[in-house]
Amino acid sequence: MSSDFEKRYIDARHKLIENDFASLNPMQRKAVMATEGPLLILAGAGSGKTTVLINRIANLLRYGIAGDTNELPANASEEDIEIMLSGGDEARRIAALDPVEPWRILAITFTNKAADELKARLERMLGPEAADIWASTFHSACVRILRRDAERLGFPTSFTIYDTSDSLSLVKRILKDFELDDKRYPPRMLLGEISRAKDAQLSPEQFYAKAKAMGDIRKAKIAEIYAEYSHRAFAAGAMDFDDLIYYTVKLLEEHDDVCEYWQRRFRYV
Repeated sequence: MSSDFEKRYIDARHKLIENDFASLNPMQRKAVMATEGPLLILAGAGSGKTTVLINRIANLLRYGIAGDTNELPANASEEDIEIMLSGGDEARRIAALDPVEPWRILAITFTNKAADELKARLERMLGPEAADIWASTFHSACVRILRRDAERLGFPTSFTIYDTSDSLSLVKRILKDFELDDKRYPPRMLLGEISRAKDAQLSPEQFYAKAKAMGDIRKAKIAEIYAEYSHRAFAAGAMDFDDLIYYTVKLLEEHDDVCEYWQRRFRYV
């Protein structure tokens, strides 16, 4: 192929893709077209980060890597250039390079409200395809991962999820059984300590060892409560909200085949 043909083909393809995302500003469009490798977007509230995310997903589904490469398909032709310059669904099909299947995209956000908004906007833009995209909160994504392989960690795949009320009740029972004063060890404080330990991926044994190394008797007692809390939740086949992330990380770190399955499943996160 001549260099002139290659240039005209790439220009026609880029023009088609840019027209599809003409409503975006130049920096948003640049982010949408960056398909390979990690991407960090620093922007304030209301600046259009969700809009960028939704359009980035749309770009991956419609065009794959076409907007981020100068690669040409082996069967590229003059007719293809003419069709791309005309626009339309056939032009998008021709322009696409390795478009992504919806189920190979994972879109994660922090709150249920944000996740619901993301799903709704994806559906409005993409139609039925949006249903196959994993768009959810961190916790919801972890539940789906754990439902498949929780037995690897000794939990039933039908494990129960404790809410804050369940967790408080369990801590209060432990305090009563341990004959500990709930004024010295307030249940909500204990849950906060346990939550922070799980955020740091510290097991009860690691938390206890750290407290002992620091000579912190009170922290060591909290570690004992944490151990009992984990033991009783495990025996009940239950996880709290922090466990959903804690055990998902544990599952992926300790079971290479599970980790590899999800790495193959998702091309874009």
